[in-house]
Amino acid sequence: MVLVNEISIDTVGEMEIVIRPPSASEFSEWKNLWDSYLVFYETERSREHSESLWQRILDPESLVRCHIALQDGHLIGLVHFLPHEDTWKSYPICYLQDLYVEASHRGGGIGAKLIASVVEYADLSGWSAVYWLTADDNHTARILYDKLTGGASEFIHYEIDTASK
Repeated sequence: MVLVNEISIDTVGEMEIVIRPPSASEFSEWKNLWDSYLVFYETERSREHSESLWQRILDPESLVRCHIALQDGHLIGLVHFLPHEDTWKSYPICYLQDLYVEASHRGGGIGAKLIASVVEYADLSGWSAVYWLTADDNHTARILYDKLTGGASEFIHYEIDTASK
């Protein structure tokens, strides 16, 4: 897959899949996928948060990036990612924060294509690696991730919320 002008057209089985950054007119479809992703993880965010995230995605000065997967002009998947500095690497590292494919399209290679688009973007941007987290019980996704990476790292994730928003 080669992102030419950040657009990739690929096939998964019989389906033609387009992977590219979203356009401003696609907020409604993106939000439907985003909301489904939040339901999958049994969480929610305010409408204001979603609108703010969308504005950051569209802002070329923001570090937040998004690629969407389309079939027949309809959004069927999304991935959000962003670079950050890293003390163990000489170049920025990319955090793939959110990956979601509509339930009816899972298992057909679309998630792998979205991840590949992030890896390619990171490579072209000079970033040193791409990493992500997933829920321990997300067995379907973990099968794909293990196939792509050779298995999870030996690190366990811990997190403490701060008092600020």
